[in-house]
Amino acid sequence: MKISTPRFTVCLFFQLTFLLCDLIFNCVTLFPRSRDALLVLFIFQDLFQVLSITLLMMTFFSTYLFQAGLVEVLARRFVAAGAAAAGYTALTLALHGALLLHRPAPPRPRAPSPPAASEHALALLFTLQRCLSPWYYHLYKRTALRVSDPRFYEDVDWMQRPRAPP
Repeated sequence: MKISTPRFTVCLFFQLTFLLCDLIFNCVTLFPRSRDALLVLFIFQDLFQVLSITLLMMTFFSTYLFQAGLVEVLARRFVAAGAAAAGYTALTLALHGALLLHRPAPPRPRAPSPPAASEHALALLFTLQRCLSPWYYHLYKRTALRVSDPRFYEDVDWMQRPRAPP
């Protein structure tokens, strides 16, 4: 696939930049110094995630398929990316909220007690979010590259072929 228009290149550059920033903040939030610093990191990560999804939606809206009313074709081709983005966003927001509300137990001089149920839920959220993130990054990048294809912005024959009913 050749990206011929500077508009596609600039849009793809910003999409991948926002995705990289989200990845960096995803890694940096493992080492918070304080709860305030963690909140600032979470705000920036969520901001870049919202910006990247918004920019991807703008590229969808500017395609010929969307403007011609063939939203079904566009949705069918990119349903996996949409599901991964929705799942990753939901898990990220849930994890951020849980981490900010989590109050670690004060250290006790007695024998160690088993972790509380909230710590198990927090560990589960953390694991699910970290396991879904590579899928989100991969599908987002693949979708951004595919939508940058100039064929989506002009009337071509592959869209006119009859489609089989779902």
